[in-house]
Amino acid sequence: MKETSIYVKKLIGIENLNNIKAEEILEQVSTNLYEKSNYQIRDNDIFDNLPIIIKDTILLIDFDTELNMNGILGFLENSTGLYLDDTMEALERIGATEDYEILREIKGIMLRYNLDTKKMRSNVNKGIEHEITNFLRTHGQEYHQMAEEISIAADDLYLYHNERNIFKNLTVYVDLNKDNLINEISK
Repeated sequence: MKETSIYVKKLIGIENLNNIKAEEILEQVSTNLYEKSNYQIRDNDIFDNLPIIIKDTILLIDFDTELNMNGILGFLENSTGLYLDDTMEALERIGATEDYEILREIKGIMLRYNLDTKKMRSNVNKGIEHEITNFLRTHGQEYHQMAEEISIAADDLYLYHNERNIFKNLTVYVDLNKDNLINEISK
């Protein structure tokens, strides 16, 4: 846990954890997550050992970033898509059940077409660096209908509905579990 604590400290500053609110923790993580010094945090050896609250926060920030920048298909085929199941579990833990159900539906659509995020990522990795392409060129025309079905399902995600905000859920979750985070880091 010692090495993990170093990464948590880079994200939020352990010495301040007792004195800051959940909103500030989320702000610190979102501000520091994409700093060069934190790139290693997604390495499995590090990420898998992070406190669950920090993992969930990272997963949901990455999910939101990908959705805003590249849409659901970009999320699924990017390295963040490799964490689809973890992202779904994070949504469930924070009480964002509608979005959890939508991702579960999307995963079901992919399974019907015998495609998963690992295969999608592998297809992306076969491309040429800086190549301009699209989903169908990367994965094949046989996935056109699947892409349409996923896009329709994704239209119901929080991003397109002002009455839902996963970051409100996440803030409550972090606030309710902050003592657990402090205890976990202190080990």
